[in-house]
Amino acid sequence: MSEFKFSCPVCSREILCDTTHVETQIACPGCNAAIAVPEETAGTAAASAPAGSSPALPEDSFSAVQRTSGLAIASLVCSLASLIMCVGWLPGIICGHLAKSRIRRNPSLKGNGLATAGLLIGYLILMLEAGTAAVQMWRFSTAMKQGYENVRQDLATNTVLVTQTQSTTVSNADQMIKPVKPGPVAAANPQTEPGPPRWTSDISNVSFPDHPVSGELHGLDFAVKTAMFRNGDLKIRSANGMLLDVYHLDASIEGQNYEIQPFDNRHGNPHVKMTWNEGGAIQTATFNKGYGMKLQFAQARSRTVSGKIYLCFPDASKSCVAGTFEVRLPKPQ
Repeated sequence: MSEFKFSCPVCSREILCDTTHVETQIACPGCNAAIAVPEETAGTAAASAPAGSSPALPEDSFSAVQRTSGLAIASLVCSLASLIMCVGWLPGIICGHLAKSRIRRNPSLKGNGLATAGLLIGYLILMLEAGTAAVQMWRFSTAMKQGYENVRQDLATNTVLVTQTQSTTVSNADQMIKPVKPGPVAAANPQTEPGPPRWTSDISNVSFPDHPVSGELHGLDFAVKTAMFRNGDLKIRSANGMLLDVYHLDASIEGQNYEIQPFDNRHGNPHVKMTWNEGGAIQTATFNKGYGMKLQFAQARSRTVSGKIYLCFPDASKSCVAGTFEVRLPKPQ
């Protein structure tokens, strides 16, 4: 093996090389360009070299310019950093592809294994994150569909009952909540004696009892404690926490009268709702038809309106309440 010199065709720098690299490509130590070792200079270089001598290659010769690609190292480091930073795989994949491309073009560069490892780790973490995102999207979509189905079913069954426990009654005496007894009334007037109102399918001739609203809702005793009217909605609360709501009344209830027959299926009828506690769980039932209601309001006095109500529900328990109440109107804005 003998050495010879030739000039780089790009930067004209003299390069010392041995004859084993003839007709191969090397990287110029000056400009780092990929150049081919010329064959015609090999004989001259061999003749000019002293016999039996083997001069050492300089530090800037072909054997001295081999180095590891910085992009390959960056690819591996960034991909490993994805274990801490969520987006580290992105620069790791980019640097890995750039490093492999440059290594193919420049034989003096090494680090192909580092670039490959960086790419493998980067793509693996990318697939894991994509899979996690897909699972989260699937769970969110499932929850949205379930919520939509629940709302659709509630709207579809709104004409009968919202709950599925409307036909059950509470038979445990410990769970029965007794209503607050109304004040004493004169025995001479039979209408003043409080008692459960009778359910009827025709309320045209129904008379209002002369005592505070009482009755039974879903098998539980109901006795009025407070009544409130706001934004067209009437809310009557029982002493034991049960609620009776009448929605979509007029904006002003002074002097208004309402009469809804059970066979009246008009869509503009007010909606009525009863709420009770059954076994520690709050239950509700909402009706927009099939119920009977007779509701009267007097004129307001000092922002207080006296009202009378008879209301019967089409549930299996034959829920029915009737009596008088007073509503405190909100202050005008």
